[in-house]
Amino acid sequence: MDLDRLSNIAEIVGAIVVVGGIGFAAVELLHYRRQRLELATIELGRSFESPEFARALRQVLSLPVGLTAEEVSARGTELEDAALLVTLMIESTGVMVRHKVVDIQIVWEMMGGVVMSSWERLSGWVAGIRATQGSQKFAEWFEWLDAELRRKYPAGP
Repeated sequence: MDLDRLSNIAEIVGAIVVVGGIGFAAVELLHYRRQRLELATIELGRSFESPEFARALRQVLSLPVGLTAEEVSARGTELEDAALLVTLMIESTGVMVRHKVVDIQIVWEMMGGVVMSSWERLSGWVAGIRATQGSQKFAEWFEWLDAELRRKYPAGP
């Protein structure tokens, strides 16, 4: 074998190694993304298993639909604390869905009915807080998640 032929073979082998490395990197990135989604889903599920959240959710879901902020406040600070905890938990879930950390299908299957039922009961309370604060930012991702779930799954829970 002459030097030119060895040089050509070396270039071909080098190109194959580079292409193989790029392919391997792409597979590893996909694996990493899938693993990240799985871990986020597991953590999401765990976050809703706490006794504090269960108590808060039970209080919120026992409310009638459409209470105003004043009506929620009149029922005491314990209920307001429960409403805030449920709101913040679902708010963080909405942010994770929006940024594709957690898939909306998983949220629908795990807690779609909880999100929609909670929003029906807390939307008046949220509106009151927004009016008091003069900002629409409070619970915006909770509201967004409810709207996305209703749009994507119109049959409801």
